[in-house]
Amino acid sequence: MKQKKSISPLLWIMLFDQTCLSMTFPVLTLLFFDPHSHIFAANISLATRSMWYGLCVSIPYIINLILTPILSLLSDAFGRKKILLVGTLGAFLFAITSACGILWGLLSLIIISRIIQGVFSRINPIAQAIIGDMSLPHKKLLWMGYLQTAISIGAFIGPIAGGFLANPFFVNRYNFSLPFLIAAIFAIISFLITLCFFKETFTEAHSIKLPKIEHVRRIKNIILNKTILRISLILLLSQISWSMYYQFMPPILKTTLHFNAKELGLFVGCIALWLTLITGFGIRVLERLMSPSQILIFSIYLVLTGILFTFVSCLLKFHLAICLAAIPIAGGDVLIYSCLTALYSNATESLDQGKVMGICFIIVSFAWGMTGILGGYLMSLHPLLPLIVAPSSIIAAIWLLHYRFKLSLTPLANPVVNQSLPQSQLTTELNYL
Repeated sequence: MKQKKSISPLLWIMLFDQTCLSMTFPVLTLLFFDPHSHIFAANISLATRSMWYGLCVSIPYIINLILTPILSLLSDAFGRKKILLVGTLGAFLFAITSACGILWGLLSLIIISRIIQGVFSRINPIAQAIIGDMSLPHKKLLWMGYLQTAISIGAFIGPIAGGFLANPFFVNRYNFSLPFLIAAIFAIISFLITLCFFKETFTEAHSIKLPKIEHVRRIKNIILNKTILRISLILLLSQISWSMYYQFMPPILKTTLHFNAKELGLFVGCIALWLTLITGFGIRVLERLMSPSQILIFSIYLVLTGILFTFVSCLLKFHLAICLAAIPIAGGDVLIYSCLTALYSNATESLDQGKVMGICFIIVSFAWGMTGILGGYLMSLHPLLPLIVAPSSIIAAIWLLHYRFKLSLTPLANPVVNQSLPQSQLTTELNYL
């Protein structure tokens, strides 16, 4: 019970932060594809709108590629709390700048706001490092699941609230800016919780003073470690499929099935609801029935099945089937991510948690940035092309996972491990892949 109480401030911080960011996501679709938006003239083509949408979606993730490892290293050097404060304040600046860009009809300000989001408002890897600081190795999958639950609840509340606030009742006066203004309030709440209630987890036990050359050596060892590379490749492939689906389903629903603001918000919110249920309850059930490696394989097949079913349902314009197909996609993705982040954490020592979670988030950012640009181009050619491409990488992940699983009895060389793990448990953890 003590451990649950100690992480509660972090869970509240992540809930409000994710609510802030996710509240704006379905509204982004409306900014680029709704004829009432002030950002584009009504006669601008779908291809042009798709390209600009893809660019704006990808900007934060491209910036994350550079800045996430810097923030993670800073959290290992100066503590987690200071970086959390910077991140939550960045979320506020992002929301306010976006609102101004919408009110004034300036695409340039929208782009600047996305840059701000990429620079400051991505605290997920810091939160994962905090879980790594606090939890025992055999509990990390469960604690990572709790973290994902808090994030998922925010991702459920945000889009539904954003869709409601962006509905036509508010359009004439605010032109889609109201969700961003409300999001700024949630960002301030997250900042205040961090400032007043969060206690630093990067204690003296973690903060061993190392020479700069030693930090560089440790980073190199982490990057080149075979276990980390295997985890990273599977993470990259799974995130390409998930990000292509998640970023481009709202535009597909808007342009081909003519969803309104409330329907878009409800759809994105329900995706997060499935994430919440799976991380809150599903992981506990699956842990009793399957090994972590079996959960990982099962989850990847769930994602593939859901994406294929979604594509067929879009062709048939079967709304209910599209919504139902989101369940295995969302549930499968969050299980994959929870398994892989737990493996990342258990494969490194305590003072390197920030570094390895930074690497994890670099891979996620790369996948989302790449699919943002690629998906925008594909959608400019045909609205359903992103859904055709999405299954390819998850199929590659299935092939890779089965191939590596056959070799899992061979011990991996030079693991970058937490030395506190018993050897028998260590062998089991590192041979998942």
